[in-house]
Amino acid sequence: MKYFTYDHNGEGFEYHNTKEGAKRHAAELLDFYLQNDNDDFVDIYWGEIKQSVHANDAELKFKKVM
Repeated sequence: MKYFTYDHNGEGFEYHNTKEGAKRHAAELLDFYLQNDNDDFVDIYWGEIKQSVHANDAELKFKKVM
């Protein structure tokens, strides 16, 4: 999973396998807010995950996402 969506007021952070899937989900979230007259504080993001951080005790390791 290399893509994500983030909805601050709703579902939070979600992973997606494709760019199109992330964009589609972000559009669905926006439509939901607009259809429910709840568009005052819409905060939706989508994008590509370039790197992740993994921690084992106090050691942080950056790993490239494939």
